[in-house]
Amino acid sequence: MKTSEQLDHLRHSCAHLLAAAVMELWPNAKRTIGPAIENGFYYDFDFSAQGGSAPGGGEFHISEKDFPKIEEKMRELVKSWKVFERHELSPSDAKKEYPDNEYKHELIEEFSQKGETLTFYKSGTYWDLCRGGHSPHPNNDLKHFKLLSIAGAYWRGDEKNKMLTRIYGTCWPSKTELDTYLLQQDEAKKRDHRRVGPDLDLFSISQLTGQGLILWHPKLAIVRDIVERLWKTKHYEEGYQLVYTPHIASMDMFVKSRHLTKYVNSMFP
Repeated sequence: MKTSEQLDHLRHSCAHLLAAAVMELWPNAKRTIGPAIENGFYYDFDFSAQGGSAPGGGEFHISEKDFPKIEEKMRELVKSWKVFERHELSPSDAKKEYPDNEYKHELIEEFSQKGETLTFYKSGTYWDLCRGGHSPHPNNDLKHFKLLSIAGAYWRGDEKNKMLTRIYGTCWPSKTELDTYLLQQDEAKKRDHRRVGPDLDLFSISQLTGQGLILWHPKLAIVRDIVERLWKTKHYEEGYQLVYTPHIASMDMFVKSRHLTKYVNSMFP
């Protein structure tokens, strides 16, 4: 049984392996960051400089259909990944490793201004700016992985920045653990309320009302009514009284609660 730290190192190493495979397949892609997360990892890429176009026209993009190709390249590359070597570079030398990559340059400037040592970790022929925390034997340890999904993600989580392509994956110490996790994910999808609700004619979602704002169908409305009646009855029995407040309020209230500065751009004035 590996510790949580060992699992983080394993998954962070697999994020490096994913990036290495992507750069082999699409050399003009720009790497950004690739941390370990709960039960897996991800890596963000900017594919806009890749060139070419998608089938049928439009900008180049990758999809989950590319996962088998990426995973095959990952398995090919990891055979030569015996260790992760640590290297220290100066800011100028570090930037040379990422020509025309404004994302890595931003990180390098940020770290160097803080006085942090710029470290790169190399395995095989691939290396990347990284603080460390890796599997000691990647060629033996990075065998049980699976790419899961693709999503959009703003650089540094700021919607004012460019939208990047985020590839999610998972990695486990053994095939049994990987298979168990994937089975759990499949079972969870079968029970996802977004799937079960429409299938059982409980609710629907319309673009006219907005994402996440459900339209209650009769079957679910009955359940809601039963729960609300029970809730009110129990409160009355315990001596509680009901009050109702408006759905809108003066802006002064939001200033006092300090919600205004945080949510002003998404509130109706």
